[in-house]
Amino acid sequence: MSDSTMTDPAGMADIHDIKPILTVAADWHWLIWAVGGLLLLIAAWMIWRRWRRRPRHPETAPAPPSPDAEAYLQLDRLAVAGTVDGKQFYFQLSAILRHYVERRFAFQAAEMTIEELLPRMATLALDADLVRAFERFCQTAEPIKFADVVGEPGGMSHDLAFVRDFVDRTTQIDAQTGPPSQEGDCGRPPQ
Repeated sequence: MSDSTMTDPAGMADIHDIKPILTVAADWHWLIWAVGGLLLLIAAWMIWRRWRRRPRHPETAPAPPSPDAEAYLQLDRLAVAGTVDGKQFYFQLSAILRHYVERRFAFQAAEMTIEELLPRMATLALDADLVRAFERFCQTAEPIKFADVVGEPGGMSHDLAFVRDFVDRTTQIDAQTGPPSQEGDCGRPPQ
């Protein structure tokens, strides 16, 4: 290019002079939206924290059945089953009786051997005839359960009736003296 075209006014017709700086007003709309979003997040966080710290109302489970009600229910189920063999019958009947004794007198009857259980039963405030009948039941059931001894005919129904009677009689004792108040009480009447 030559110097003449740069200074020629006809050649510079398409070039305009620089315009002055325009002052643009600040756009604060985005700030309003940002503050609103931040407030919304803070409110949501506060609601979540309050909801999380609210007192929880635990669902109350129904009270467990009394030892005698539970024993009667299990005895009824065992009586209805009826077709079980002697060994299985005596295992179940013995387990029902031990669980009942454990809950009624507050000691671990289910975990004890017969040699441990019988002296402990003798220390309870029970009728001596009832304790002797308990011992006879245990001495009858143990060989059937563990030594494959065949039980007497009609013995299963007799022993089922004994366990039901045992529950009846010990429940009556509880009604007269009140339930054991603490673990060491074991059904003894207050002195």
